[in-house]
Amino acid sequence: MWRSGWGMWKGVAAMSLLLASSPQVAASGEATPVRTVPGAQEFLRQVLPGSGYASTPMSEMLAKARREQLRGRFDPLPVVFEALPLAECVSRLSADVSATWFVVTNPQDSGDASVAALEDLFGESVIGNPDGMHFGSIRALRLSGSEVRMRFAGNTDDAVLYLDSAETAARVHVALAFLQERCDGSRATGF
Repeated sequence: MWRSGWGMWKGVAAMSLLLASSPQVAASGEATPVRTVPGAQEFLRQVLPGSGYASTPMSEMLAKARREQLRGRFDPLPVVFEALPLAECVSRLSADVSATWFVVTNPQDSGDASVAALEDLFGESVIGNPDGMHFGSIRALRLSGSEVRMRFAGNTDDAVLYLDSAETAARVHVALAFLQERCDGSRATGF
């Protein structure tokens, strides 16, 4: 009996080693897909439309209002309608601002607000670089609840994605961090 029990444990140990050396296996028994740059871009293409978005120029407007002791906000937030991969490491993120207002209030006053259509301020109803954003130019990436903040090279303010939940935001953050690392041209230096 002892010998047959030992044989069973040897079989279990061998199976464990085999599973450890094979691709990751999900609970359903299917192999977990390998993470790739195109896969991460496709994930963002599927998940980001419908999310709120504040571009870097919008964040700069809010920062300017704060410097002038004012409160600014966008009502409602622009909504992403496209996260289209253009090339490896480059996707075009587009959001509709046609229904968005930039509202500025002075906390010292009675609450009167100055309101401007974002479409008029930007001169178009869509925000986003038509040439796309290169994920390797992300210099800072932060997750805060259901928000993902991205700071691109040369900017002092963040572009912000407003996701429907903290869980979705965490997945988007992981995909962006993967793209940031894999698309950074300076990786070839070893640093």
